[in-house]
Amino acid sequence: MDFETIIMRTAYRFIILWGGGLLLSQLLVTPGPNIFQGAVFLICFLGLVFTFITTLIVGFASWKKSSRLWICPALLCIAFILSFIICARIGVPSSVDAWRFKKHMAAYDKIVDSIQSGVVPCGSTITGINITNLPSGIRNILAARCPDGSVFVEFVGKGSSFAGHSGYLYKDYTETNNCFANKIRPEQNWHLRHIIGNWYKFFD
Repeated sequence: MDFETIIMRTAYRFIILWGGGLLLSQLLVTPGPNIFQGAVFLICFLGLVFTFITTLIVGFASWKKSSRLWICPALLCIAFILSFIICARIGVPSSVDAWRFKKHMAAYDKIVDSIQSGVVPCGSTITGINITNLPSGIRNILAARCPDGSVFVEFVGKGSSFAGHSGYLYKDYTETNNCFANKIRPEQNWHLRHIIGNWYKFFD
């Protein structure tokens, strides 16, 4: 096996490593901001860009003379990047997040039921409530409850403040409900994505 073949095979291994990591980074979804997911994405994306530039230069300078497939490593880099973009556009990360939430939905519903029933005391001002055994990935819970049973429950995901805030929101009240003491609805400053029923994923 000549040296050029070894280099090309090594390039393919790195491309598959970076490309596979880039696609898998879309599956590392958590309730809160995910620093690890961002790091994996950045490392793999930069790795693909660097490998694309390197294989293109080496291909023109050397591989083109000995192989008709000299452009394939560079094209494979582009294919992985385009696949990542397509997966993001068709909502793969959102689908994974919704699937994981539904899988653990019983734990969230149990907390909401305890607030609606009054087992957990809660007023019309949106404040933090003391709940033991929080769902995985949740840092704390904010909630408000009206006498008519309308509730607002915010499950704040773990994560650093500089990365933003995200989590899950249970919203069971009409927009004309004037009970809540907080006149400005928090979700007006959020990006909401509907999951199922009264459940939403929020990002600020």
